[in-house]
Amino acid sequence: MPCCSMLFRRRLLVALPPWLARLAPALPLALLASPSQTGAAAEPGDAADRVLALTNAERADAGLGPLESSPELTAAAQAYAEVLSQGGCFEHTCGPVPELADRLGQAGYVGWQRIGENIAAGYPTPEAVIAAWLASPGHRANLLSADYTEMGVGMVSVATGYGTYWAADFGTRPSPAD
Repeated sequence: MPCCSMLFRRRLLVALPPWLARLAPALPLALLASPSQTGAAAEPGDAADRVLALTNAERADAGLGPLESSPELTAAAQAYAEVLSQGGCFEHTCGPVPELADRLGQAGYVGWQRIGENIAAGYPTPEAVIAAWLASPGHRANLLSADYTEMGVGMVSVATGYGTYWAADFGTRPSPAD
């Protein structure tokens, strides 16, 4: 199943966190099953909420604070999952708005300090996509970055291609006190 992660920085931030340097390659058991064995596909809204909850559980286990749901990031992620589900392109630069920063800006997510994105296809459940992202260093780094404060998730299920397409957008905006 394809997965891909990407991040952008407006400011130079801290290098890789120490846990990533110690990360030993491991494949979660959930990845050993084919997507069709991991359960039925979820509805987009419920799936997005579940992905955020699973992400925040992993962050809590790592001693990190939770990510807040961002309506703007969610709108951008959902729109991009729809673009990916149309086939023909599975990268971070597909569709009529190929740049992540531009897609987020169109959704109203502006003034950011840092943004990132994970995409995946073929994982029918939130648990399966989170397991896949956690098994990949780049995706895991986005999920567990202490530099992100917000997240939005999009999911589309179609009868063609990989079936289920995911996009997760991450961001940090200055706090009102900054």
